[in-house]
Amino acid sequence: MKLFEGHKLHAVQARLELAVDAIVERHRTAGRVLTWRLVHEIEQEALRTLQEAGDLDMKYIRMVRSSRWGYVPKVNQPADLQSHECLPVALTMIRKAYHTLH
Repeated sequence: MKLFEGHKLHAVQARLELAVDAIVERHRTAGRVLTWRLVHEIEQEALRTLQEAGDLDMKYIRMVRSSRWGYVPKVNQPADLQSHECLPVALTMIRKAYHTLH
């Protein structure tokens, strides 16, 4: 039985935050409005960055992503993430970065 290793999850979260910040900064600089489709694109790009690094456990990367079952609609309408209290880790980071980075 494999135990939960919190330090691996913390490593994934720290690296995800760095990836999200860089990706969001690029989109904000380009003047893009945060839409649901863009949220999905940012999340996918950030997770792909972590996977391609090859030094993080995939089990913990999967823990921080939004569900495959519909948390992130793929529509071009502005994303209202402020009204949601409980979001997957990746979406929380995207919301924070998009509203705080300059």
